[in-house]
Amino acid sequence: MRAPRRSGQSVPPAAPRASPPAGRERREGERLLAYWDGALEEFGEGITIASLDITAITGNSGWSNRFLISVDPFIERSVLIMYGAKFAALLGLPEQPRADQPLLRQLPQRYGEVFIEGCTRAQTESTPVHLAGEVARSDGRAERYRAVFIPVGVRPHALTCFAFGAFSCRVFDRPPATG
Repeated sequence: MRAPRRSGQSVPPAAPRASPPAGRERREGERLLAYWDGALEEFGEGITIASLDITAITGNSGWSNRFLISVDPFIERSVLIMYGAKFAALLGLPEQPRADQPLLRQLPQRYGEVFIEGCTRAQTESTPVHLAGEVARSDGRAERYRAVFIPVGVRPHALTCFAFGAFSCRVFDRPPATG
């Protein structure tokens, strides 16, 4: 399988967003960043996991593309601990995550590198990270994805980190190869 193509950029938490996003994929990430900006205004730079309304991930259909990952210093041991119904449907996951299994064992293989990169960059850069790209599917089609990973600590400046994020994707047929 071909490795995912990505474009990624870090966005400071309070970065202005000049134009409204186009398409549902962008709206999911933009809505999460708008929520994050509001939390920054309310709680300041010391936002912790307790400051966020993470229960809305599972109880609010408007948040159903969200996820929460416990990021381990050994990134391969990170765990997907909470996600919404739409996130589960997009990735073919069960209704409830398996907190006893590492992230890579829960996600489809085609998205493993994407989520590892998002978690790694969010933790090391300490700023929200946007990832967008395309992954190949086993049926010959492809998926275009967008994801946002926001680092959140247990307490301000703690080493324990979570990645709070949003994910969306769309399946499309690839044009036939010309030869």
